[in-house]
Amino acid sequence: MDATDKQAVFAALSYLLSYPDEQWRKERSEWQTMINQIQHQQLKEKLLSFMEEAALYSPEELIETYVYTFDFGKKTNLYVTYFNSGEQRERGIELLQLKDLYQQSGFQPTEKELPDYLPLMLEFAALADRDQAAAVFQKYAGNLEELRLQLSENESIYAALLDGLFIGLAEIGVERTVQP
Repeated sequence: MDATDKQAVFAALSYLLSYPDEQWRKERSEWQTMINQIQHQQLKEKLLSFMEEAALYSPEELIETYVYTFDFGKKTNLYVTYFNSGEQRERGIELLQLKDLYQQSGFQPTEKELPDYLPLMLEFAALADRDQAAAVFQKYAGNLEELRLQLSENESIYAALLDGLFIGLAEIGVERTVQP
């Protein structure tokens, strides 16, 4: 995966894993065009299969699915440090470390989300160099694998995105802690 594909894949994953509001729907065709330009065939197929399946949902159904999947599921939320420490104090330390790493890399995350919010982490991965992105995601590979397994078990439409994420992570050198 070259640098252009890396940026496109992680940016697309960030977008696709974000809340599917009206703005998300407005930008859908632009993202589909960008995804179609990805050279890595297997990654492109994962992302496009999610988009095709999501298109079968009404806007309300997609929002309901997203909320049910990510906002109400302790095992399927998008805050990756939560899998380690839940609401414990140690999580605050991890969040500060992530925020510091982002800033040292020149990435200025929004204050609207915690630094461990997966779409934000993916935004970082799209812009960061390969080694910086790999280091962050290697640390949380086990957490992401838990999320992927839960989504697969629940037959969630979002499972394809986590499958794609692991393909992309392997391309930048992140090793899976558990094999599929």
